[in-house]
Amino acid sequence: MAFAQDQKDIRIHFENDSIAVEKGSTFTDFLVIENKSSETVTIQNIIPEEQYPGLLFYPKNDFTLAAGQSKNLPVKLIANLDFMKLRSNEIRFQVSYTTPTVTRTESASFFVDKGENKNIAIYTATYENFINPALPESSIQLIVENQGYSKRTVKIDLQSIPDGLEMMPRQQTVSLEGLEKQTVEIKISVRKQNTLYPEFNINATATDLLDHKTVGSNTLYLVILSHNRQIARGTEATNGSNFAELSYNENSSGFNYLQLRGNTSFRMTENLKSRFNMGADYYLEDGRYNLYDTWLELERKNTVLRLGNVNSNDYDYPVFGRGGKVSSRFGKNNQVEVLALENNYNLYGTYFRQTEGSTMAGAKYAFGNAKSFNGKVSYLFDHDPRFNVDTQVANAVTSYSVNDKHTIRMEMGLSNEKGLSNRDENAGALMGANYEGKLGQWDIQSVNSFATKSYAGIKRGSFISNQRIGRQFSDSQRAFIQYQNSQVDPEFLSFQNVPIQPGNTANLRYYFNSTEALGTGYQVSLKKWNFLLAPKVERQRTASFYTAQELFSYRLETNISGTFGAHGLNLMAEYSYSKANDNPDWFNSLKTTLSYRYKSFSLNGTAQWNAINVFDLTSYYNTDRNFANYNVYASYNFQMMNNNLTGSFSAGTSYSELYKNLNSNVSGNLEYKISPSWSTTGYFNFSGYKSTAAYSSSGNYYQFRIGIKKYFAAATALGNHKVTFQLFEDKNFNGLLEAGEPVLANEIVKLDNFVAMTDKNGKVVFQNVPEGIYTLKVNESAGARLMIDPVIMVDNNINRKIGLVKNIKVSGRLTEVKQAYDTLETDVTGIVVYAKSEDGKIYTAVVNQKNEFEFFLKDGKYDLYIENDKYSYTQPTQTIQVTKEGYSKTVVFEYKKKDTTIKVKKF
Repeated sequence: MAFAQDQKDIRIHFENDSIAVEKGSTFTDFLVIENKSSETVTIQNIIPEEQYPGLLFYPKNDFTLAAGQSKNLPVKLIANLDFMKLRSNEIRFQVSYTTPTVTRTESASFFVDKGENKNIAIYTATYENFINPALPESSIQLIVENQGYSKRTVKIDLQSIPDGLEMMPRQQTVSLEGLEKQTVEIKISVRKQNTLYPEFNINATATDLLDHKTVGSNTLYLVILSHNRQIARGTEATNGSNFAELSYNENSSGFNYLQLRGNTSFRMTENLKSRFNMGADYYLEDGRYNLYDTWLELERKNTVLRLGNVNSNDYDYPVFGRGGKVSSRFGKNNQVEVLALENNYNLYGTYFRQTEGSTMAGAKYAFGNAKSFNGKVSYLFDHDPRFNVDTQVANAVTSYSVNDKHTIRMEMGLSNEKGLSNRDENAGALMGANYEGKLGQWDIQSVNSFATKSYAGIKRGSFISNQRIGRQFSDSQRAFIQYQNSQVDPEFLSFQNVPIQPGNTANLRYYFNSTEALGTGYQVSLKKWNFLLAPKVERQRTASFYTAQELFSYRLETNISGTFGAHGLNLMAEYSYSKANDNPDWFNSLKTTLSYRYKSFSLNGTAQWNAINVFDLTSYYNTDRNFANYNVYASYNFQMMNNNLTGSFSAGTSYSELYKNLNSNVSGNLEYKISPSWSTTGYFNFSGYKSTAAYSSSGNYYQFRIGIKKYFAAATALGNHKVTFQLFEDKNFNGLLEAGEPVLANEIVKLDNFVAMTDKNGKVVFQNVPEGIYTLKVNESAGARLMIDPVIMVDNNINRKIGLVKNIKVSGRLTEVKQAYDTLETDVTGIVVYAKSEDGKIYTAVVNQKNEFEFFLKDGKYDLYIENDKYSYTQPTQTIQVTKEGYSKTVVFEYKKKDTTIKVKKF
């Protein structure tokens, strides 16, 4: 009891529990030490718990505090780059003090709210990435940027929309220091032609491995090149939520149609929530229609049923079509999913002929916990009537974290393919093992997988071995060495519509691609600049029934990037010294990209001289390996008129001496908000193509779209509740909203961490409030008080009128009574004045620099008093009566200096 009493008497804390800071700014918090005991306290040491970068000043001298005294001590810091990169947001100090009876050390801390973007940005150097479908494999450079100041380890997942792209790797783990950018290469091949969309999108999602939360996502646009490219739709994906949009689309080819897109969520019953998504086209000239990307989801507790267009992942097999899927969660992290569908993108329509797609049935079980151990097991059966093949794929993945420094991931798969006409059959298997770890300043990543030639999953016939060791020398310097060996050598069943004939290759499919590379790199940051130098040796091979190519290269990759406020500059260059197909002649090649960004404007240019990869060697025009390709691209995103007008413009042109063509494109998106829930939309695209080869052709195409869009309010999720309050001033204290009592508009309302503002009718709505007990706080700063118990139980929807009574303002001041000839000034700033009500509740006010203080009190009798004994008070306790009509008097506390007598001697 004595220890607890002493703890209460000596209070050590910071004036502000939390301070918002921005990079480059200085800030100050005050360490408050209050001696409420009856003994003198000696403060011996004030020491920061660690050597905080940016710590400019803190008190270091010993001092004493008399009984009843308090002191505010400034602690000043500057939020420099090293400070912003601190792992913890808590700034803690140790304070040692002694009294005549005890010596003790206590800690005090405050938190900094860093003004930083905590997202992981995922993007490419250009808005559109062009893919040549004639090549077996293309690659894009994916830039992953940590926009925060703390080190992050994230998992990057990629998904093709719609299905039809093979990507290697589909999943990758990246460790990023504060503000660091890394470039990840993604290999892409087009598995099948896409007749509905001439473009593909890749959804890239970043997940923080520390808390498994999504910290970034983006849609990457891929354009499949063709000799007469006609754009059927804009490159934007059908996204957004709670909206409906009707638009008219016109194309230069006469391909004109009305389009309806929408997405909404609503509560069907108290325990049943529904979501509906729709995409439909109506072709004006021939009266045909097409329904796609349309589905209905029903959710009850932890179970979700989806009907219509269905897609799913983690089956190690492309799953997309029309049918049904049901998933259910149980426990904390366990989930079961069952689906059945037909592999057809359209839900229904008359524009495209409704061909019979594959019939699929599958199930998946996910298990484990959120941090240390998790995994999934899946099985899929596919009957394809077009190829007359039955396919079965089973896959299992587990991930285990030894601690936050070591993670192991294992994968295994089995498959079986059976031709129903020729009766040929293949069995396959997949094995994979990944490791990621940190040993002191060393980072180790090992990604390994092997799939047999006939494995029917996404990694069919692939071998991947990627080993990387990195060394962190400081926050600004790191180096790495990496070995990569990847190859794809698949084997397929025969075409079932032609009998198997020995020696006849027309009934078979064959291709082979491989890349083997050994490289190292050094990265350094100097103030606002980042530099990367990475040499490597690489061998690439590709082969088919008709051709085989090999490229051996010595490469040097450099990257220079800098950020200057709103300006950003990035230069990437790769020089290669290569030879092809064991040809003794070596040649030089270079590919370089320069990107400039200013706020929402970006400008990108790429130039390539001679073959960079093995696929350039397979060009149809490869009479001379010396060629040049160029492209320039610019884009601008804008928000104007108080964000009521938003949109983007882009323009680009590309010339390829290798493929003998010239392409140009201009496009734009616009949305103008007519009201908070209505807006008009627009899209346009102009593109041109010109062949520079013999018998050349050229063409120009345009497309535009105009539409109107309606936004809907978000529905309350299952398990959560809708809480509505209407605030009014209760003038007669009866708790009822009556005529003449005004509603309170623009008042801040807090329901624990939920914060909102009342509208002009005094109403505020909290849409998704989980079940629980909450404390309601309203208008604390203006001195109003609630007429109800502020503790509210939320177990269903609430709609309640809340009456508030404005408290009465009581003002006061401290006045010094001086003796004659006394010219010494006093300081009473910070002295605490107490007001004790009849029921024993104590309110406090602090004297400001003008020697004034004020309370906001309800009606009743109060004892106002001062316990500080630095001065002597004429009347240290005063009693006042506060009524509903107010308190117009000013409370005056007179004080004198203690132990001060001025003697005057007359001569």
